[in-house]
Amino acid sequence: MSTPNGVHSFGSELRSCQLDGIRISETLMPIGLRLGEHSHEAGQICFVLEGEYRECASDGDHRFYPGALQFHVPGEPHSNIFSSESEVLTLLISIDSDRWVHIAARRPVTTDAILRDCTDEIRRELGQLDDAGRAALEGWAMLSLSALARRGDNIDWREPPWLREAVAMINQRATEPISLSTVATTIGVHRATLAAAFRQFKNTSVGEYIREQRVRYVMRELVSSKMPLCEIATKCGFYDQAHMGLVFRKAVGMSPGVYRSAR
Repeated sequence: MSTPNGVHSFGSELRSCQLDGIRISETLMPIGLRLGEHSHEAGQICFVLEGEYRECASDGDHRFYPGALQFHVPGEPHSNIFSSESEVLTLLISIDSDRWVHIAARRPVTTDAILRDCTDEIRRELGQLDDAGRAALEGWAMLSLSALARRGDNIDWREPPWLREAVAMINQRATEPISLSTVATTIGVHRATLAAAFRQFKNTSVGEYIREQRVRYVMRELVSSKMPLCEIATKCGFYDQAHMGLVFRKAVGMSPGVYRSAR
């Protein structure tokens, strides 16, 4: 679907507003949607409200989770793969190139207090599309752009030392019953701080990283031992063989039994 200012929408717009050079919409992306390489004439800011998706853009591959923010400069090529488990709800702000400004921030962006306020106010104003509401929407949209543009000025993008400790802990203890809270408590940081750091520097969540390490353990056991699958599941931190099979197939593309037979 093509909108008046040249922005292509591939989901269902639940609520939207067209302004002068700005389009704002709450857009729901369907389960499992895959979009090949494409671009938008306008610049775009995307707040992820629910669900998750992957994207390949000019600066590499990224995963986006609720609370994350993505942006594209006008005409930037990118491709997307949306969650196969749930729909993805986004708040999209499309701004024509003549109103777009340079953004120094790196992607993905974790929303700070100002950007969260922008998100909340925009969603509220989408329900009040009178003249005052439209003026407010334009102001919040441009405030989002300016706040995002200034994020790169004073932010320290170096990976904190405690994040390396967290990664090392997960690598060593992935087969144990650990979680975001367990890791955060052990290394002495708030769980929200740890979650945000993983998304910023590792492009994944703590839970997903733990599952990835468990799959690595399973792969080693499948190749190096003749242990029954049910025992491997327990040894590698899964609830049971069925749970292991579900996670393994999603990560590797085949069942543990097929993987073992192939090797």
